[in-house]
Amino acid sequence: MDVKERIVDYLIKLLEKHGIQARKIEFSNNQSGLMAEIGDGKGPVLGFAGHEGSEAVNDSSNWAQKLLGGKNVSQQIYGYGSTNMKTGLAAAIIAMIRLKEMDVSLHGTFRIYATVGEQTMVEQGLTDDLTALIIGEPSEISLTEIKSFAPRFEKLGIITETDLKEFLQVNQGSEQHFLEIAHKNALSYDIISHGKTVHSSMTELGTNAIDGLLSFIYEQNIYFEELIQKNNHLLGLTAPVLTKISGGEQVNAVPGEVKLSVFVRTIPEISNEQIINHLTKLIKEINAKINGDLSLKINFQHRSVGSRAENRLSRIMQVVGGRYLQQKLGFISVPGGTDASKFSKKKQQLEVLIFGPENTAADQVDADAFHNFIKIYQNAVAKYLA
Repeated sequence: MDVKERIVDYLIKLLEKHGIQARKIEFSNNQSGLMAEIGDGKGPVLGFAGHEGSEAVNDSSNWAQKLLGGKNVSQQIYGYGSTNMKTGLAAAIIAMIRLKEMDVSLHGTFRIYATVGEQTMVEQGLTDDLTALIIGEPSEISLTEIKSFAPRFEKLGIITETDLKEFLQVNQGSEQHFLEIAHKNALSYDIISHGKTVHSSMTELGTNAIDGLLSFIYEQNIYFEELIQKNNHLLGLTAPVLTKISGGEQVNAVPGEVKLSVFVRTIPEISNEQIINHLTKLIKEINAKINGDLSLKINFQHRSVGSRAENRLSRIMQVVGGRYLQQKLGFISVPGGTDASKFSKKKQQLEVLIFGPENTAADQVDADAFHNFIKIYQNAVAKYLA
């Protein structure tokens, strides 16, 4: 049995033990997620989404404790299961159990989605009725790192230097939390150049696939210079990266196929569709010009997320989170993507907030922060569905 399926089975038994309706949601590749909810169903639907599994780790030598262990050392929870959204999901489940056990009156629905990788429950229509959504992604930044982020925040007009000074004056801990309300699109694609492989002693009989790819890279770089001219007031600039080049058969042969991989963090001003259309046009022009054989493969694309600091969920979480964390919480945008892209695909006006008890740069979670987030989620849900 897959580890993630065992997690789902455990959570279902745990929740049902406390009288909470939960069910397994089947995904592709023999994987499964979980959906659980409480409330009277007569009002707004507040969702929470978190991942069950963890990404693979190739090198664990830099971890302070055993990767697959599970230790609490000086109020720091170590172990890979404590990071990568797991702590946020655990905190939300405990918060749900507490709300049920305390028989808190919820006028609406509080629903938890335990997801797997890129698979959510949007495709099954299980998110269509959402009013608001909390994504349990890490939202901490260590105080030692905050200074390096300050110029970017101020440049975008999100948080001023004065704001940061005020945060640090109020903050009594080692981490500063932020309420994330926006993030960029994501577009991943491959450019494949096809040629004809021959031995290096007969180059005139072959077609070097690298030549076509180099022509494309040159034209693409010109296009990227245009892309980065537009700025979004929350998200900044489009950020394209050439991430990988692979191909060829051996050192003494003309390569018959090479591949370029590209990842682009985009902004609403330039949609993924616009970029794809331009790339398609470039490929057509280059193929005609050099008699090449270039093709485009889209790996995945996600839409940007943009919520508002003034909406009900944001304001409630700012007050409740600030009280339990003993911090002043500011609203920011981030360059990386989250599952919010998929959840908000059908409902672009969905209230979204990314807020969780972890630091993406750390291999441990502060135990006090974990317990505080249980209280934060519990009280924020109760207020939102009051």
